[in-house]
Amino acid sequence: MQDIGLFEAIYSQRQFTRYRPDPVPREAIDKIIEAATKAPNGGNKQPWEFIVITDRDLISKVGQIYRDAWLGALGATPPPNESPVYRSARYLAHHMPDVPAMILACVDHTRGSVPYTPGEPIVRGRYASSIWLAVQNLFLAARALGLGTRLTTAHLRREEEIQALLSIPEYVETVALIPLGYPQGNFGSTSRLPAREVTSYNRYGNRE
Repeated sequence: MQDIGLFEAIYSQRQFTRYRPDPVPREAIDKIIEAATKAPNGGNKQPWEFIVITDRDLISKVGQIYRDAWLGALGATPPPNESPVYRSARYLAHHMPDVPAMILACVDHTRGSVPYTPGEPIVRGRYASSIWLAVQNLFLAARALGLGTRLTTAHLRREEEIQALLSIPEYVETVALIPLGYPQGNFGSTSRLPAREVTSYNRYGNRE
């Protein structure tokens, strides 16, 4: 299980919608999660919880919920002018029940800086600054080990079903459903705006 350098991982990271059926080794998953838990977070409260799904029956059920949520929101029939980005996302929606593994990134509000009152509704997004840093660590660690990922949130439209299926308590907020597996396709450069076009020095718009 050879890994690669940080900048190579950053510059060659891509999101994938197609995965080989090969199972993901438990050792690799544990290493990825460990990297996620090293992320900076508010007050060092570490409110994250990662639910790893490797059981084929559960993957299929969660994947079906995701598929129905995505297609329900964006339509079962693709429009004639659908962009390549949405075409890829549509493919993943149809095939989410078949991915090798999933990681559901969550926030446990009982571990946050604001005391949790049982029975009270949680404030969604309160700990986003912590969980998203952990998710990025997770993505980079997966890339370093040759594993593909993709950021998805369509499951939130049917979150209660996911919570019931996975026995998630009311004080745990689900944030992102991440497919994980060895990709069909290659890692490589991505299409992004040049840094100089989105960087200002000392005052907005000063590119020098």
